[in-house]
Amino acid sequence: MTSLPDLPAEPLPMPRAEAAPEPLPPLESVPTSAAGEESAARFPDLYQAAINGPATFRHLVQAHQLAASTDQLSCDAGNWLIPALSQKFGEVHGGIEKEYYCSEVVGGCLLAKDRAVYSILNSPPPELVDAEIDCKVVAREALYNLQGKGVVQQREEATDHAYSGLTRVMVAADLVASSAGPEETAAAIAAAKNEIRVVKARVEVLLQRQARLEYFQGVLGGIVPTFVLVILFGLAANAWWRSALVPSVLVAAIAMSALGATISVIQRMGNGSLVIDHSASRWQRTMLGAFRPGVGAIFGCLGYFTLLAGVLAAGAAVGTPASVAVFGLTGFAAGFSERFATDMLDQASKLITK
Repeated sequence: MTSLPDLPAEPLPMPRAEAAPEPLPPLESVPTSAAGEESAARFPDLYQAAINGPATFRHLVQAHQLAASTDQLSCDAGNWLIPALSQKFGEVHGGIEKEYYCSEVVGGCLLAKDRAVYSILNSPPPELVDAEIDCKVVAREALYNLQGKGVVQQREEATDHAYSGLTRVMVAADLVASSAGPEETAAAIAAAKNEIRVVKARVEVLLQRQARLEYFQGVLGGIVPTFVLVILFGLAANAWWRSALVPSVLVAAIAMSALGATISVIQRMGNGSLVIDHSASRWQRTMLGAFRPGVGAIFGCLGYFTLLAGVLAAGAAVGTPASVAVFGLTGFAAGFSERFATDMLDQASKLITK
């Protein structure tokens, strides 16, 4: 490579991850024959990333800025840097699936082969900047929560939605920076914001579907240990508290309550009313589901003692088949509906205070 005279222009500052690139410094006049790699070498930060890596999305945006410059040296440098940086970036992310770069403002978005979504937008109005951030957050939530071989299709769908929303934002940003009229720019901004709302809603559906599945897997895993504990509790009641309790009725109430809690989860999954915090980790969602039958069993136990107090106060007998059915039905209702259990406890507290 032919040696070139030193330029007084200062090199670009080291970038921060995912940050908007700084404006490129102006170049002094150089021979018009300087092109390609020799031109790229005048931008040390970009050149080193293209040669040695690692290349970030910020570097790619800067290279596209250079390629779109009216200065021949910058244009030559950008055209040489773009494929080199793309290759280095693809080595880390498995390649580039889709990419879009703004022509009027500093910005762009990219979807990598590993489904990571990147974007940069350094341009007003604030509504578009906020929309770009919201869309990028949605994409990262999808990557965090949709992991594993069984959710590859959902992860691809979610990140495709996020990238689609980001391209709409970038197009609107270019339109705002162009000579378009106020009505046209306002319509573009409104369309971009509406697209982001649709993207967030679609991705939320995918995240909730996966979160519910993991929660239900935890519920199924918690049924067996819960019933084992119920049996042990019944044996203990039969051995030590038989004079004060009716073990068969107690076990019926607790077991039916655990079953009611499980049926409640299935029913709410069917009608879409079960909402899970998908920001929690997968094991946390699974563990919360595993505790659900146990929580239902506790409500059933409380319901048993609450109802027992009222039955004994009325002078009725406990231990008949009818009483087993009543206690079992009450336990199922307590496990199925937490509101029913809390209302029953409220009524019991009022009875005690009288």
